[in-house]
Amino acid sequence: MLVDLAKYREDARQLVKSLYKDEKGEPFILTDGQCDIFNLIFKKLYHRVHIETFTRYGKSETISMALLTRICNFPEQWAIAAGNEDQAHIITSHLIKHIFDNDFTRRRFVVGPGESEESIRRYRNKSRLNFKLEKGLFGEVFVTNAKGALGFGAPNVIEDESALIPDDEEALVFRMLGDLPDNYLFKVGNTWDSSHFRNSSVDPNFFKVHVDYYQGIKEGRIMPEMVEEARKKPYFGVLYECKFPPKGQTDEGWFQLISREEVDRALVDQWFGFGVNKLGGDVAGEGKNFSVAAQRRTNMARILHKSQNPDTMSFAEFILGVLPKEGIAKDDMGIDKVGLGKGVCDIISRNFADGYQGVNVGDKFEEGSDDAQTYYNLRARNFWRLYLWLMAGGKLLRDGDPQDNWYQLTTIYYTKKLEGMKGKMQIVPKERTIAKGIPSPDVADALALTFVKDDVVESERPMTPQKEIVLDPYARS
Repeated sequence: MLVDLAKYREDARQLVKSLYKDEKGEPFILTDGQCDIFNLIFKKLYHRVHIETFTRYGKSETISMALLTRICNFPEQWAIAAGNEDQAHIITSHLIKHIFDNDFTRRRFVVGPGESEESIRRYRNKSRLNFKLEKGLFGEVFVTNAKGALGFGAPNVIEDESALIPDDEEALVFRMLGDLPDNYLFKVGNTWDSSHFRNSSVDPNFFKVHVDYYQGIKEGRIMPEMVEEARKKPYFGVLYECKFPPKGQTDEGWFQLISREEVDRALVDQWFGFGVNKLGGDVAGEGKNFSVAAQRRTNMARILHKSQNPDTMSFAEFILGVLPKEGIAKDDMGIDKVGLGKGVCDIISRNFADGYQGVNVGDKFEEGSDDAQTYYNLRARNFWRLYLWLMAGGKLLRDGDPQDNWYQLTTIYYTKKLEGMKGKMQIVPKERTIAKGIPSPDVADALALTFVKDDVVESERPMTPQKEIVLDPYARS
């Protein structure tokens, strides 16, 4: 039988208001969704709970106050588990802060030998907290990572950022419940692709709470302007809409950047480009790969050249010929200079008074910059800009191929789970996708190279002086 959570909200709001303080030292006021999360722990209304909220909703702090209130009233043991202990300590850090908000919780808190209230308040890094109740009974909460759960048991378990706990490690967390009677499991997090978290979201044995940005706006937890800004960032569907990626769209934590339906909507049969005028070139030699040149205007893009000619000099010759023909400035050109591309860039460089450097999409951004915090490298930013351009109405001119080359865009995946990512967006490297039988996305790469620089219309800018074309790769500049 489902419980009407709304009837408990005001009691929770008043209880928290009377006990706990916010960052300004004012009484803490829970929103409706936070009241529901609080009651699902404090009252233990259900024994299996699945919570998914948009990012920065305040779920960790709400959980901390609910847990603190619970263990100061009931002699129970609770475990907080996460993919790593640092993550699990987020809840206990909030909990320790709120212990000292009122006499009720402070007097029940047990300060261990050699400890002081001041040091605990300052560092908030204790992994085990005890609270002495009446009649010599105790309430306890401890922190563990998933692997550290081996050998421990607890009748009540909270999985923080549950979707980030790998399936095999989550099984170790679940076993903590063992055969303990009346056990309780609370799973909370964002909707990252995770088998166990996805399964609990549809398991009828779990009571579910879904708080997306729509509810966040209604409750005043997030502003519409912030949502619109976030919509242009990676992972919006997961972090703000609380949507799992469609099944089949991900592999090993990979997210498909552009769907087939989105490519279909972008395809057109007539060229009517205007505004910015960019050229991107992806260079290939022998084998299955192609050398591709793509042109992009403000409103649409097209493929100008695609060949498997192993003579890369011929590709350089095409680039040098198409620049004046299409009125493309040298500074609006992006040619991949890695590998075979270096030779092409060297040939092109000899034909301009101030040379041409080419582009290395593996380049990283200056440490501390906004781009460095968001993107793993230049390739990730290029493709994200491509995605935003397409979502804003950018069009793709059909190329006449029955299997239109633009569908290569559907083979681009991004992730934040590869080694050394630290939460940054990265395009899955080509060697990984090729290893799974996905052909090299030469056309997609060429289009992405038109997004190296910001789109700025400079219709009056004169063409960069071009010297007499020299195609001898051994000629001196």
